[in-house]
Amino acid sequence: MSIERAANALAGVDVFATGSAWLPPDLLDRVADESGVSDRALAHATAATSLGVDLAFVDSDGDSAVAEVDALHEADIATVWAVPGVFGRICENLGWTEALRLTVADPGALAVRLDEALHEALEAARRGPLAGADALLVADELAGASGPLLPPDYALDALVPCYHRLAAEAVLSGLPALFHSDGDVRVLFPSISRAGFSAVHLAGLSPAQFAVDAAAARNAGLVVLGGLSAPAALGVSRDAGARVGAFAASLGGVIVCDDGGITTLEELAGVQVALEAARESYRRVQG
Repeated sequence: MSIERAANALAGVDVFATGSAWLPPDLLDRVADESGVSDRALAHATAATSLGVDLAFVDSDGDSAVAEVDALHEADIATVWAVPGVFGRICENLGWTEALRLTVADPGALAVRLDEALHEALEAARRGPLAGADALLVADELAGASGPLLPPDYALDALVPCYHRLAAEAVLSGLPALFHSDGDVRVLFPSISRAGFSAVHLAGLSPAQFAVDAAAARNAGLVVLGGLSAPAALGVSRDAGARVGAFAASLGGVIVCDDGGITTLEELAGVQVALEAARESYRRVQG
C-alpha cells in the first residue's frame, strides 16, 4: 500500500499498483462486524488494507465519504473520489428506457436535464478536493456487454463536453481525472483523453475484451484501471490474477483493480487472492 505509488501510477510512471473499486455500504457493514471496527470508514480502510491496494474508490454520495478518505489515508492508501456522471443522473429521474429513447428520438429534450445534471455533478466533484481526495473519477454507464447503450454521436456531442467541465475541476485542484464506464467504450477514448482525463476504469468486460480495450486506451494516452471481475474471481482467483498481472507487465500503464462488483465477503477474499497472484506474476514477468 502506498499513496506515492498510486500517484506515480496514475501519472503514467511504469510502476505496478493495485486498486479497489466501489465497496457497497452493506458489505462495509459486514466487514465492520467481522473485524470489530466501529464504523464504515474504518471498515473501508480495513477491507482495502486486507486487499493490499494502493488506491481505493470512495463514493462521493456516501454518508461517510469524508471519513473514508481520512481513514484510507491513515492506512497509506490513495483515494479516488467517485462522482456519478451526468447521463446516469438523468436516467435516475427519467428511467433508463425513456432516457435512452430520447437520445435517439429527441436529444434536444434532454438539454435542460443535462444542464441540471452537470450542475449536480460539479457540486459533487468540488467536494472531493475539500475532502482531501487524491483523484477524481466520473462514472457514467454508456455501454453494456453487447455494445453501446446510447448513440456514440450523442455521447460525443452532448456528454463529452460535460465530462470536459468535470475533468477541468480536477485539474484546477491538481488532481488526476479518471473516467469509468462498463462495456466497450473504445470509440470515446480519444475524446476522453482530449477532455482532460488521464485514466479510465474499465469494467464489465471479458478478459479478452479487457485486453483489447486496455491496449486502445493506452494508445490514446490513458492509464488503465481494471482487469478483475469479482464474481469471476471466485474459484479461479489465482489464475485470473496471474493473467492480469502478466498483462500489466507486458503493456505497462495498467493499475490492476476489480471492476466494482464486490458484494460479498467471499468475493472480497477472492479478489484478495487474485491481487496477490497479480503481484507475483508481474514481478516474475519483469524479472
